Amino acid sequence: MNERSGGGQQVRLVVSWLVVAVLLGYGVVQTVITAAKLFTH
Repeated sequence: MNERSGGGQQVRLVVSWLVVAVLLGYGVVQTVITAAKLFTH
């Protein structure tokens, strides 16, 4: 990895993982809500 752009690379990596985590979390929440609706009705 490049020492000069190491900081920016790190920030970009963290932001990328945050986006992935949020999308995954959203998908899981939607799935749980849908499953709850199916099982409670």
